[in-house]
Amino acid sequence: MQYSVIVENNNDIWRAFIPALAGLSAEGASEEEAVNNARQAAEKYLSAVKIRTIEVSMAEEGLPPDSPQAWIRDAGMFIGDEEAMLQHIEEIYAERRRQQEEAEREANLSEIGEPAA
Repeated sequence: MQYSVIVENNNDIWRAFIPALAGLSAEGASEEEAVNNARQAAEKYLSAVKIRTIEVSMAEEGLPPDSPQAWIRDAGMFIGDEEAMLQHIEEIYAERRRQQEEAEREANLSEIGEPAA
């Protein structure tokens, strides 16, 4: 099985998340170590569980546009575009990291009394 892994570096600690396996993440001193640790955690987790497939029926009419059911229904429109969606998600995470780093820099500058650039 193959899983997409989201990798981030925060204060020199690498974290690897596997979104398809709820709550599964691992840390490491390097990107490779974090990914390897996530792979090992996924293998351990998957060896202890069963994987089943279910089908869920949903009412189509009257769904609020922001409801989970509407999101699941609409997600089916992206079948075949998985690679583009993963790239888009990675871009979102990169932008969030950039914004967080910028906010941290501004907070650090304000603590020492320097104007933010």
